[in-house]
Amino acid sequence: MSTTIMDAVDLETEYTPSRWSQRFSTPQEVLQNHVKLVTAASELATNNIPHKIEIEYGSTPGQKLDIFGTDLPKDAPILVFIHGGYWQELSRDLSRYPALPLYRCKVKTIVVGYDLCPLATLAEIIHQIQNAARFVFEYAENMGSRGVYFAGHSAGAHLVAKLLANSDLLDSTIGSDRLQAAFLISGVYDLRELLHTSVNDAVQLPTEWAKPLSPLFDCYSHLHTRKVRLYIIAGQNDSPRFKKQSREFYEHLLDVCLIQNMYLEIKDDFDHFDIVECLSNDNNYLKNLLVHDIRKHL
Repeated sequence: MSTTIMDAVDLETEYTPSRWSQRFSTPQEVLQNHVKLVTAASELATNNIPHKIEIEYGSTPGQKLDIFGTDLPKDAPILVFIHGGYWQELSRDLSRYPALPLYRCKVKTIVVGYDLCPLATLAEIIHQIQNAARFVFEYAENMGSRGVYFAGHSAGAHLVAKLLANSDLLDSTIGSDRLQAAFLISGVYDLRELLHTSVNDAVQLPTEWAKPLSPLFDCYSHLHTRKVRLYIIAGQNDSPRFKKQSREFYEHLLDVCLIQNMYLEIKDDFDHFDIVECLSNDNNYLKNLLVHDIRKHL
C-alpha cells in the first residue's frame, strides 16, 4: 500500500468521530444514540417552552431559525446554537435540545438552520450563517438583550468561527456590540485534510477553496476592541486530529491574532457527541460556563 493511500485511510478514521467514542461498541450505535437523544430532548423543549419556530431569515428552505423563551424578559441574554453534521447532516429541529436548561436560567435560545451540502456549497452555508447573525443581532437590538452568545458544535463551530472572522459584518450590523462570547465545541478549523476523506463526497470543496474557508487562516484581531470571550473546547475522546485542530486554532488566536480572554479545554471523559448531548441536562458544564459568563460580565 502506498503512503498516500495509508494517509487517506488514517485521515478517514481521524475524521470519523463516531469511531472514537468509548461508550458504545460500534460507530453506528454512537450515531443512533446521538440522534435518539437529541430528538427526544428537542421535542421536550418544543413541548415545554413558549417559542416561535421556522422564522425565515433568508429565501431558501433551510434558512430558518427558532426562538425559544419568547415569554422571557425582553432583555434576556440569547444563546445562538449552530449544529454540526459536517455541513451535510442533522437539522434545526433536531438541535433544540439546549433550550430547556437555558430557559430555566432565563436565557433565550435561538437555533439556526441552514441548507446542507450538496444542495448548497460550503461558501453559501457560511454566507447563510452570516445572514442569520444579522437577523439575530437586529432582533437582540430591538429586544434590548443584555448579551448575545454563539455556540457551534463540530461543523457548527467552524461556521461560528467564520462568522467571528467577518469584521465587516460585525462593524456594519446593528446590535453586534451585544456580542459577548462564543463557545466553539469540537470544531474543525483547517479544512485541507478533509479534502482527502469521504466528508468531501457531499461537501465537494475544491482544493483552492480549502484554505480561504478555513478559520485557521483568518484574522481575528478586530475582536480585541470588542472584548469578545472565546471558549475553545474538545473532548478527551475526540480523535487526535480533532484535538489538534482545537489546539492549533487556540494557538493561532493567541500567537498570531494576539487575542486575550480565551480559554482552551480538552474535557475529560467526553467524546465528540456527549460533549454537546449534555446540553440537554440541567447540570451541564456548557450551560454552567455560559451562566457564569453572564453573571460575571452582564
